[in-house]
Amino acid sequence: MTSFLKIIIPALILLAFSCKSQNPKPGPLIPKDLTNKNEKENTLFVFVGEKIDYKPIPSKPGDFDNGIKAKYKIIQRVYGDYQSDIIEFEAYDHYGTPQFTKYKNALLFVSKFKGKYYQEKYMYDAVFKTRNGRWAGPYSDEYDHPYNKNTSVKPEIIDFAEEVSFPTKFIDQDGKVLELSYPEPYFKTIGEKAIAIYGNYIEELFKLRKEGVLTARELFGDKEAKEAELEKNRDSTTEDY
Repeated sequence: MTSFLKIIIPALILLAFSCKSQNPKPGPLIPKDLTNKNEKENTLFVFVGEKIDYKPIPSKPGDFDNGIKAKYKIIQRVYGDYQSDIIEFEAYDHYGTPQFTKYKNALLFVSKFKGKYYQEKYMYDAVFKTRNGRWAGPYSDEYDHPYNKNTSVKPEIIDFAEEVSFPTKFIDQDGKVLELSYPEPYFKTIGEKAIAIYGNYIEELFKLRKEGVLTARELFGDKEAKEAELEKNRDSTTEDY
């Protein structure tokens, strides 16, 4: 019996490791372009997360923003590398608690700095399951951002698995009732709620951010080419005088 155990136990351990290696964590939907200097050097990780919890970071005199420590379960990896299924990061917002905490699931953008992850400020999309099993977010004002005026991404009709709607009225801290309007045809307003009709899948949501604000923050794009173009324009301007 002892000889049998000496043989079978190592075999079972080897089998367990073999099964684990054959079932690695799924990679991100969008691979990183390591030929681009900005992209190669960024530490960006983008994922669909499910809220576990968050807690406020005690403020100090002179603090400009409100901060939280957030803990999320990683549901789907979209871009970048991160090994664990749970991630903790800090987020800061000048207007109060970061808005992404209001939703169960969100497409989140975080970058690593000095060993800790931080949300790319104000960058998130509330996302919901669709009938075809994918993740998508409703139309947002991100399209109105100056950096996105030439974007190739267009909103499309999304068949969400369950109704995605937002209240058109809310009461402010002074007790005043305020009304919100949602643009048609992207939303259909019925009574005091606006139902999301248009939106984008997470691949397009990522592209919208990538080509806009994240390029402006130099996480993407070609910084050297941009600097060369600016230098060329300066030289041209000097010659005119």
